[in-house]
Amino acid sequence: MELVLCYIKENYFKEHSDYQKILDPGDTTKQSKRTHLCIKVEIDNNQYYIPLRNKLGDAVRKFGRIGHSVPSSKRKNAGLDYRYALIINDSKYIELQTELRIPNSQYRCIKNDLDSIVKEFEVYLRGYIKAVKKNRNEKEPLYRESSLINFVDYFDI
Repeated sequence: MELVLCYIKENYFKEHSDYQKILDPGDTTKQSKRTHLCIKVEIDNNQYYIPLRNKLGDAVRKFGRIGHSVPSSKRKNAGLDYRYALIINDSKYIELQTELRIPNSQYRCIKNDLDSIVKEFEVYLRGYIKAVKKNRNEKEPLYRESSLINFVDYFDI
């Protein structure tokens, strides 16, 4: 598995302004400056982009795992947030980072934990799909704030 850090171009957010439950709604400039980790999960051949947030908080909450902690010296609560993952299968919306824009400590943490991150995200994704099948994604605390609601048509349900 290759570690890919990128930005999602501003025009993606402008073209999909109707999306619900995404980070920083309406602020396309901020959305396009957020570092995302690209993870290709082989469940359904889609490209998933998981955002790195400054204030993830606890990665594991009483109702389940929402992300993966990736702290830095200045951002102790930073982490990858599975709830706000996006599916983007068109590379025209992706801008790869040509130089590292996150602290080396965070990069090393992500690189070292990449296998765990992929497994954790797959568990989250499978759980979300199962909740959608049961029409419970809006009720279950782990999934009710998920941006995956915008991509239900992508899943084999």
